[in-house]
Amino acid sequence: MTAAWQLESLGRGVHLFRWNKGFYLSTFVVGDRGVTAIDPISDAAAVAYRSAIAQATDRPLARIVYSHDHRDHICGGRVLAASVLESGGHCEVCAHETAQARIARRGDADVLPPTQLLGDGAVIADGASHIEVRYFGPNHSDSNLLFLLPTDRGRMLVWVDGIEPGIAPYRNLPDTDFAGYLHTLEQVERLDFDCVVGGHTGPGERHWVADYREYVLRLLDATHLEYRAAGGQVPLPGEDGVAMTERVRGEVTRAAATHLEGRFGHWSGFTQWAPQTADRILSYLITGN
Repeated sequence: MTAAWQLESLGRGVHLFRWNKGFYLSTFVVGDRGVTAIDPISDAAAVAYRSAIAQATDRPLARIVYSHDHRDHICGGRVLAASVLESGGHCEVCAHETAQARIARRGDADVLPPTQLLGDGAVIADGASHIEVRYFGPNHSDSNLLFLLPTDRGRMLVWVDGIEPGIAPYRNLPDTDFAGYLHTLEQVERLDFDCVVGGHTGPGERHWVADYREYVLRLLDATHLEYRAAGGQVPLPGEDGVAMTERVRGEVTRAAATHLEGRFGHWSGFTQWAPQTADRILSYLITGN
């Protein structure tokens, strides 16, 4: 094992592959007929991912599942499936239909096109192993699939980039449908699970879903409060629109983040990213999207 990757077994065929000092995390499941691997990450990561799978089992790669369409998680499929493809075998590539459409439009040569579509309620079963698939609409992306699978730690939720235990939500929530994210957080709280992993950290206890929802709702309230206190988008005498926008957004987002410091300030990334997340929320308050 090299320092670049680590392998962790959670029991019942479920494993976590950690890449690049743990900055990326992918889940794979060993079934009776083969391995189901979520998110190959990149060509470089996929080389190590193959080694991690080989350390866990001698069973072949049966399928790759894309959690969503973002390139930083789904490149490298050809590398991950190289031994299967070179021997003339078949490796399913599964994704939500929205991810399939986006991948086809982009035409990325380093992303294997999906061959099998998954939607809410689908089940990937292989002997004793099974993965339940849930889809609640747009959230971190409009193609995010969530997965539930049994482990020795209980039922585990996999929500890549949606919940990252121990870390504040990322920067300005790139490509996120904010209202959809709130909706998905609410729906996920109703699911039956015991622990959660994302695409970068975990596993963490199930309370991380409630914590994330509280964080986002409190930051929404704080941003709304500070925006009203600032008087909205009103320029000062002699101030042009650009200067006004930057002043208001800077003041509002910094002030909004301070409302959450006592409860969430210890989270990694909070200081750097909470104001940026507040800025995304301010755009939502101004535009409705």
